[in-house]
Amino acid sequence: MPKLVDHDARRREIIEATWELIAEQGIDNVSVRDIAKAASYAAPGALSHYFGSKDRLLAAAYQLVCDRTDERIARVTAGRRGLDALERMCGEIVPADPLTRIEARVALSFWQRAQHEEVLRAIGRTALASWKQQIIGHLDAAAEDGEIRPVDPHLAADQLIALMMGLHVTSMLDGDLLPGTRQRHLVAAHIDALRPA
Repeated sequence: MPKLVDHDARRREIIEATWELIAEQGIDNVSVRDIAKAASYAAPGALSHYFGSKDRLLAAAYQLVCDRTDERIARVTAGRRGLDALERMCGEIVPADPLTRIEARVALSFWQRAQHEEVLRAIGRTALASWKQQIIGHLDAAAEDGEIRPVDPHLAADQLIALMMGLHVTSMLDGDLLPGTRQRHLVAAHIDALRPA
């Protein structure tokens, strides 16, 4: 009787092996052979059965980073609203702990390639657009609850996203300058500035 293979599970294992290698070595230093070995395949050609090409595999790995962030955001904001939900959401985006630092390292590798590859750019653009809508929703709830002064929620969301993406870059360049506690403080200070005087 032939062995049953859970193809979705195998795809996920390959994607996870890919982003872990990218986090360790950088996107340009990872070969299909490296990925196949990390995913316990004897030959790199076996990966084409699941993804067709290295570019599709890389796109899937980038999507996984975004999906994991979204899953954590949904978990920590469930049943919460306003500034509480907003600060918890931001805490899952900034690279302030070991997991999010690894994800940021992977994301930065993809951002470089996304300048020239529309598929990767679309994944990043979709994630940012989703986060912006969520931030606006939390700001609208905060306004309804009287937690914040009158602000343009679109402008405030853009500023907060710019701060968090800047923290990705600067913390990768100098983690000692911006440890997790400092990043969380900067985000909290930015959010607190929205409160009434």
